[in-house]
Amino acid sequence: MRNGQYAEAMSRIDAALTSKPNDPRLRFSKGMLLAQQNKSTEAIAVLLKLTEDFPDLPEPYNNLAVLYAANGQYESARIALDKAIANNPSYGTAYENLGDVYAELARQSYDKAVKMDAANTTAKTKMARLGGAPAVTQVAHSAPAAKPAAVAVNPAPTPTSVKPVGEKTPIDKSAEKTLAADAGKHGQDDVLAAVRTWARAWSARDMKAYLGAYSDDFKTPRGLTHEAWVNERTARITGKKQIRVDIEAPEVRMDGDSATVSFRQLFKSDRLTATDRKTLVLVKRDGQWRIREERAS
Repeated sequence: MRNGQYAEAMSRIDAALTSKPNDPRLRFSKGMLLAQQNKSTEAIAVLLKLTEDFPDLPEPYNNLAVLYAANGQYESARIALDKAIANNPSYGTAYENLGDVYAELARQSYDKAVKMDAANTTAKTKMARLGGAPAVTQVAHSAPAAKPAAVAVNPAPTPTSVKPVGEKTPIDKSAEKTLAADAGKHGQDDVLAAVRTWARAWSARDMKAYLGAYSDDFKTPRGLTHEAWVNERTARITGKKQIRVDIEAPEVRMDGDSATVSFRQLFKSDRLTATDRKTLVLVKRDGQWRIREERAS
C-alpha cells in the first residue's frame, strides 16, 4: 500500500483472509486499501460489516467517518465518530475529527441562514470565521501493527492534492504517532473490551456469555460456593424481563497479567434503577481477560 502497489496488496490481503476470514486487522486493511483506490462504496461496506462483527473497535467507526465526510455525508460522519468516542473515550483523533465535522455542519447552517436572509451579517461573519469545508485527508499508508491505525479529518488548503509515493506528509507522521500511542494502550483496550462484553452479556441476559466472563478462581461474595453463586446470579438475571447495564468513565490500571477497572455502572431493569461505583479485577487466562474479583459500592 505504501508504495502504491495496490493490486499486489489486495492479492496478499485476500490470500491472508482465506485462512483468517475474521481477522479484524486484515479486514480493516482491506477497507483502507479500497479507500486508497477511491472505491468508497466498497470501503464503506467493508468497514460497516467490521463494526457489526467487532462493535468495540473505535477505528472502523473513525474511518467510516472519513469516508462519509468525503462524500458530504456529515451527519453520518458525526454518528460514526460518536460511536468511536463511546468505544474509546480517550481517542483524541476522533475528537478532532468530530470538531471538524461539527464545523462543517455549522458552516452549512450559516450558509442556509444567509441564503434565507442576505442581510444577516452575523451569520456571514460566523461563516467567514469557519472558512471553507474541512477536507478529508488521505488514508495513512502505514499498516497497523497492534490494531487498526487512525485516520484524521483535518482542514487542508489543497484537499484534492495527492502526495508523491514514498514522501511522508505531516498526515503520515501524525498517523505513525497515533499508531505508536495505540500500541502502548492496546492492553487497556483489550481489558475494556472484555468489561463491555460482560456488560452486554448481562444486558442480553445471556447467562453462558455472562458466566464465561468470570475466571475459574473467581472470588465469590459472602462465602458462597461457586455453584451457589451461579444459581443466585442465574435466578436474578433471568428472572427479569429486561436489563440494561451501561458503563461510564472507566479507569484501567495494568499490572502485568492483572488489571483493575473502576467505573460508574448504570443498571436498569423492569424492577430497579441504580447507579453504583464498581471495581473489577481481571486476570489474563489463555489470552483472554476474565473477572476474578468484583466489588460494588
